[in-house]
Amino acid sequence: MLITFHNIKYILIMCFKMSVAIFLFRGFFSEIELNIVNLIPFLLSSVIGATLAFLYLYLFPSQRKYKFLTFFIPGVVLEVLIITTGLSNFWLIDELILMLCFIIGGQELSKPESKSL
Repeated sequence: MLITFHNIKYILIMCFKMSVAIFLFRGFFSEIELNIVNLIPFLLSSVIGATLAFLYLYLFPSQRKYKFLTFFIPGVVLEVLIITTGLSNFWLIDELILMLCFIIGGQELSKPESKSL
């Protein structure tokens, strides 16, 4: 799948929906308060995760395989790197959303294009 405006828009909308859903789940289980200010780290992390997926596919085009482990292993390494460097302690980064957007966004970008007959 090529990196086009339509694909970028689709991946960002998907990541925003995923981050809002996890934000609502965490609010429902009383881990955080449900207000707009607490939604900012989730949205920012989803944009960063999608951007890293685009960058990963741009730098390593040979990794365009539609396999789960193609993005799972770099995603886990990314999450471990964020946790060990202390970036997860900052308010603006949520490592779970960033990893999920990287993995799922990369999977969606790696899907082969379906051509109509």
